[in-house]
Amino acid sequence: MKISSEHYFKASQDRIKEAGKLHNSGNYVGSIYLSGVSVECMLRAYAAKNTGAFDSRHDLTLLLRASGISEVISVSQRRNVSAALGNICSRWKNNYRYASEELIRAELKKSKLDRGIKGDWLKFSSMTVLDSALTVLSIGVRKWKTSKR
Repeated sequence: MKISSEHYFKASQDRIKEAGKLHNSGNYVGSIYLSGVSVECMLRAYAAKNTGAFDSRHDLTLLLRASGISEVISVSQRRNVSAALGNICSRWKNNYRYASEELIRAELKKSKLDRGIKGDWLKFSSMTVLDSALTVLSIGVRKWKTSKR
């Protein structure tokens, strides 16, 4: 199946809506996963639109470079995207789709992402990833029509 830049773009918006619903229903692991996928879709949309080819698999940092989005956004937006991507990359891995909640909790705990959080730290991580994904997507959506091609 060939996926066009427009399909990636639309999928990014579909996945973030689903991630929000999962978070609101208490499915924090699902929300974390789909929030990361939504960002991956947005970056793939830009990469497919601007270069047509990219080989960065599921690495969001490499996808950011391949996307060319940094060339069409302001310096302050670049800082926001970098900070948001840092939050996402510290809490999201593509292979979470194969992992149980128990394993993901252990992984996040091993990364010390539970430190200093009062209450449900998985919920906090889910909200952090969701908010960060929304930051990336909102910037990406605003620039979509004015980017190359």
